[in-house]
Amino acid sequence: MRKLLVIFVLLSSALSLAHVPFFPDTGDNEIFVEDIDLSQIYYYQFTEESTVLTFTFEMKDGQNLHILFGVPKIDRLEDFNPIMKILFPNGETLDFFDTSQLSPEEMYEPFGDTYSWLYVDYNRILDKGIYRVTIEAKEPGKAWITFGRKERFTAGQILSLPKLIQDIREFHELKGIATWEKYALGILGAITVGVVLFFLL
Repeated sequence: MRKLLVIFVLLSSALSLAHVPFFPDTGDNEIFVEDIDLSQIYYYQFTEESTVLTFTFEMKDGQNLHILFGVPKIDRLEDFNPIMKILFPNGETLDFFDTSQLSPEEMYEPFGDTYSWLYVDYNRILDKGIYRVTIEAKEPGKAWITFGRKERFTAGQILSLPKLIQDIREFHELKGIATWEKYALGILGAITVGVVLFFLL
């Protein structure tokens, strides 16, 4: 029972720090965010043909826009410097971030057991309206962006956790499973051995 509790704690901790992950196809560069408060992350690979990614979302009056924006910590992406803009409903620029002019923080994400360069940690109360966020890359590379803080995973997403974690780690060009998964599998293995020995003896 104690080992099962440890597994539950490991899983709960990972989910509490996680965003619902999405992997838009390259070329699928116009995305509408239905719930801007939902904690969600989009992983995107820019190519020579797909250089701009646009998110559109509706804000209520006085609602907070929370965004994290970063690049996977991969050696070849150290000089990958996309530009992020937040646009008013009238199309004018609200905020502008040129990552070539920013000093990133190293960020660890335990859900996928990955590291990234975090360029933007953004919070701002906005008026009602339909806003846009654009990310432009002058060269091929990878970046991710998160919206919201409200943690909510569907049953289907929880069941597909192993595949989601694998996709996240592949995006960061990592092999194997996350550290917390190794602990969980080790505990499950110990439980299985214990049950087998109990019935054999």
